This record gives sequence, structure tokens and C-alpha cells, in this order.
Amino acid sequence: MNSTSLPVGRVLRIVAAIAILVSGIVHLDIYFNQGYRLTGLAPNANFGRSILLNAIGAGIVAIALIARKEWFVRAAGIGYAASTVAIFLYTHSGGHSFLSFRHGGPVFDPSPQAQLTVIMGIIAIVALAATFVPAIDAADTAPMNLPAVGAAFAITAIALIGLTLKWRPDDSTTTPAAAPTTTVATAASTAGTTADSTAGSTADSTATSAAPAAGGTAVSIKNFAFDSNDVTVAKGTTVTWTNNDTATHTVVAADADVSFVSDNLPTGATFQHVFDKAGTFPYICGIHPRMKGTITVTG
Repeated sequence: MNSTSLPVGRVLRIVAAIAILVSGIVHLDIYFNQGYRLTGLAPNANFGRSILLNAIGAGIVAIALIARKEWFVRAAGIGYAASTVAIFLYTHSGGHSFLSFRHGGPVFDPSPQAQLTVIMGIIAIVALAATFVPAIDAADTAPMNLPAVGAAFAITAIALIGLTLKWRPDDSTTTPAAAPTTTVATAASTAGTTADSTAGSTADSTATSAAPAAGGTAVSIKNFAFDSNDVTVAKGTTVTWTNNDTATHTVVAADADVSFVSDNLPTGATFQHVFDKAGTFPYICGIHPRMKGTITVTG
């Protein structure tokens, strides 16, 4: 090895730092662009925050790995990457929950973010574990020079802060919770509704329990999915969604006007919406945006 080449241990630390930073950026993308920030709705408030904290932690750990070679810094990097992979695998398999969140869908969903998170975590763990090989550890003696550490800090800060500013949504125009709904206590009172300001004469209601309206259509929410995710109805039909799942869900129109939106639906709760216009109406669960469905209205 010539005098200008980097020690293997330092190269491995840099590789691990890059992998962890990429994982953090993926978590930032999941938080803002995949709707996981909406897991801040009850009962999953802490899980949404943990996604954002993971991204912030990734930046801190990445800088520390580049700046310092102490064993406890490398051990912290391994712990960070291992815990991220472990929590991912735990919540994405076997119906397990973490901070009241249970994935409930395909293991690697959303894709490709999920695959990238696991791959980056494994790369970081292997690279940092290799730095503990005595010969590699002994050769990595000189500290990283200050300009290089400063450059690493600047790149990390620009990446995380810049992407946050780019991806951060304007909640004043995109948060569906502002849409009007009526919460009622019994099945009998579901007849009382409020006018939907974005749908003209259309009315919505949310209830703790209710049967589907006569002549209406029922959609069950179970196993983190809408069981009838593509429904065709005639104009004027009332569609009733019933949450038969163990987790809280919502029903949120995915059109530009957010033409209908439910309150949080705990287990057993229902939401009704009258479709009085012909067209195609996509919708999602506002807490778990990968849950999608479509109502096609004819006539």
C-alpha cells in the first residue's frame, strides 16, 4: 500500500456511512412521499415520528463514522443498522406490531424503498464488522482530516435538509382532516349527515356501528386491505365502509378535491358516502396509504 492510499478500515467506515445515509434518505422519502407521516394519526403517533427520527439519526451516525474510528462509534453504527433491519423485518412479517403500527402487506412494500433499506443496512453491518478484524483495525490509525469531515457534514446536511424542504407537503392544502364529517354514536343516528362542501349535495357520515344503507354497497376493511377494492355502483348509491380490522383506518378520496373523507375508524366503525355524480373515484386509507380502492359510478 502506498502512502497516499486510504487504510482499508477507513474505506469500510466510509462505505458504511454512505449506506446508512442512503437508508436515512429512504426513510425520509417514506415519511413524506409514501404517506407514513400520516401514521401520526391515532393510534400510531409514535411510529410516524420514529420514521423521521430514523432519518435524522442516520445523518448523525454517518458523520460520526467518517469523523471517528473508535470502537464504540463503529459499534453504534452496527447497532443502528441492525436495529433498523430488525424492526423492518419484525413489522413486515408475522403480523407483528411496533409502536402500534403493523404493516400487514407484502414484505417488501413500499417497493423499491423497502428492499433498499434492508440492503443498505446489511452493507453497513458487514462493512463495520470487518473493521474489527485486528489487522484492518490496526492499520486505520490517522484521524480523518478536518476538511474531509467538514465536507462529509456539509453533504449530509444538504442531502437531509434539502430533501426535507423539497418533499415537505403543504398541510394547509393537502391534509384531508379538514373535510367535514359527522361523528355519531349509534346506528340509528347515521341518517344525520353534513353537506360535503366539495361534492355539492353529497353527504357523508361516520358511525361507531351501522348496517349498510338499503340498496347500498358494502366494503369491508380487513387485513390492511379494502376487500372490494374496485367497485362499480349506480349514481345515487350509498357506499358503506366497515372497519373489521384490528387497527384504525380511514377512507380518504384521492382526487384533487378530496371529495370525501372519514374520521378515524376504530374496529367496528363505519363510514358512508353517497355517490351522486358519475365518474371514477379512487381512495386510500389516510393512515396506511398503500391501501387503495376505486369506486366507479355509472349513470
